[in-house]
Amino acid sequence: MTTRRYQLLSKICLLSSLSILSTSLYASEKTMQEIVDAVNGTPDMASREAGKKVKLRNHAKGFCTSGYFAPNPKLNDELAIPFFDQSKINVTARFSMGGTNPHASDKTAGRFMSLKIDGDKENLNFVTTNSPVFFAGNLDDFFTFQVKVKQGPEGKQWLIDNKPDAKAFFDFVKQLPPSASFANSPYFGVNSFLFTTKNNDIVPGRWIFEPEDGVVNLSQAQLAELPDDFLKEELLTRIKHQPAVWNLFIKLAEKGDEINNPTVLWPEDRQRLLVGQVIINGERDNESTIQTCGNGIFNPVLLPKGITPSADPILNARTPAYIESFIRRQ
Repeated sequence: MTTRRYQLLSKICLLSSLSILSTSLYASEKTMQEIVDAVNGTPDMASREAGKKVKLRNHAKGFCTSGYFAPNPKLNDELAIPFFDQSKINVTARFSMGGTNPHASDKTAGRFMSLKIDGDKENLNFVTTNSPVFFAGNLDDFFTFQVKVKQGPEGKQWLIDNKPDAKAFFDFVKQLPPSASFANSPYFGVNSFLFTTKNNDIVPGRWIFEPEDGVVNLSQAQLAELPDDFLKEELLTRIKHQPAVWNLFIKLAEKGDEINNPTVLWPEDRQRLLVGQVIINGERDNESTIQTCGNGIFNPVLLPKGITPSADPILNARTPAYIESFIRRQ
């Protein structure tokens, strides 16, 4: 057995064990293979096998870069998370567009950011989007959404007429302008996590990344002058001169806020804690782990001590779904 194959099998075994741990935390009539098929648009065995041959995946158009995370030392006054005691932690970032088309246009509104923050002993991963509004609160609705949107306008209209959460998502995206840069977009973790306080209490919260340079959107006239592929070059050119920076916050829930449904937004007046800053500067972009980061997965339930997943079924299905997709691409 070659070294590479041995490493791959070892990684799959590790990921599979993580999948087993999270399986009990979601409930659906659909299997994980069916969920991934719905995302990929491979509804039968023949299309599934064809998808494997071309290594079909969601967020197919994307690129990796690097930087570091600088925790806010004052966070220790609020939360008991030893991971954030470090002063500077390496970050691997992947910025992407949605969907399975590796040639998708950058002129659509969707922006996605995934991060791996690799500490001395623990790790923290993020999977985020520029929409705080999610389209499904359970896996069966998630499956239905993915199937229907691939049916075109007729399927989308069915969702609008029959699924209020999907309609709210479409209404939000319809008024969302494309950002001028990945660096000028906010990103949201739509799922909830449980954080341990200094008093050993548990508080639910959600991640929010706010760009330090502010949100900058493009007008239709500006958009018309740009090529379909402008986001990657823009960001990589930008960080040669100055880093792209986001302030990371935890938005805390209050009593009565719905924790396990990502379609439910919490009021804007909820308390926020500054966790630190993500600084993307490309300082390790020549390393092989950065150049190949798109081949792996970003596991949002790979968490350090003091943070645990909520019972959100969408969150707890992410790991097994990502593993299924990862295995198909090998």
